[in-house]
Amino acid sequence: MEKKGKKTLVLIILLIVISFLLMMFFGSFRKEPKKKTKKVEKRFVSVSAVEYGDISSKIEEFGRVVSLEQVSILSEVRGKIERGSVPLKKGQRFMKGDLLLRVYDKEANLALKAKKSRFLNLIANLLADFKIDFPKRFDAWKDFFDSISLKKSLPDMPATKSKNEKIFLASRNILSEFYSIKRDEVILSKYVIHAPFTGSYTKVMTEVGGIANPGSPIAIAIRTDRMEIEVPIDSLGIKWVNLGDKVDIIVNDGLAIKGKVVRISPFIDQQTHSVSVFISFENDSSALLFTGSYLKVVFSGIVIKNSMKIERNAVFNSNEVFLVKDNKLVKAEIHILKLDAKRVIFNGLESGVLLVTEPLINARDGSPVVINR
Repeated sequence: MEKKGKKTLVLIILLIVISFLLMMFFGSFRKEPKKKTKKVEKRFVSVSAVEYGDISSKIEEFGRVVSLEQVSILSEVRGKIERGSVPLKKGQRFMKGDLLLRVYDKEANLALKAKKSRFLNLIANLLADFKIDFPKRFDAWKDFFDSISLKKSLPDMPATKSKNEKIFLASRNILSEFYSIKRDEVILSKYVIHAPFTGSYTKVMTEVGGIANPGSPIAIAIRTDRMEIEVPIDSLGIKWVNLGDKVDIIVNDGLAIKGKVVRISPFIDQQTHSVSVFISFENDSSALLFTGSYLKVVFSGIVIKNSMKIERNAVFNSNEVFLVKDNKLVKAEIHILKLDAKRVIFNGLESGVLLVTEPLINARDGSPVVINR
């Protein structure tokens, strides 16, 4: 049994050795596989030779319409508010000069007439003295007396011609009474409020029949016949906008009305990095624009000399582009003159170099390329 086990073990070992030798023998006939060389794919790109010239451009931005004027209507006197020629209601339109409201003024009016009557009595008593002491001034003061009406404003008082005349008038309280009446006339005029411009009410705080107090707000009104648009323009494009420039304001159905640049903000908004430009325009009746509307504003007539334009998406990292030199990509920086919605106007490259005019994905400096023909 022991001899049989030894023979089996020897046979197994012998088979393993023979198998290994055969594997080595047949393996010597196998050819080594050829290593594959990595194929470099070339990218096709569109290019354009850099050539500078004069480019006509424009700026198109949106802005919000605001009223040219907004005022708070206050009462300077006390009394009951009476109806004017237009309703005192929010949204009500009015024309310049319309009677907006009236404060009850009968008491003030009667008090003023009583004061004028006393003043007439003073002047009547002085006329006899004028005829004796200042005969050359009698006619002037007689005409002044005749021109005074209780229903009209007090006319201008004759100018004094001498110190004695001035002393005489002052001693009779003529001067103080005259200016007291003129002051009351100014106060009486404040009992009626007329529209300072064509506009409408945006807010009404007191109704007809309410009591007005000095300084109390009655309503807020805005001007609607002449308005403004505040347009934010980026700091790069603001250099092409000047005071007095004419612009087109695009309204309903492509209708354009003319506007004019009246103010340019002297600072940059830190949130939007833009400069506010204010454009004044007349509210065309055919357009009928409203405060708060957003409209497109077109600044045209801009000519940029010694420049070229390409698609905006061909520029990366703010101001970098690709050139093609010896069929390879080369990074370069450009000097941006103006940004439009889709294009960049620039200079700063040497004339004649080949500029890549399309966006490239995963492109690197030095990558081989083939130019599209």
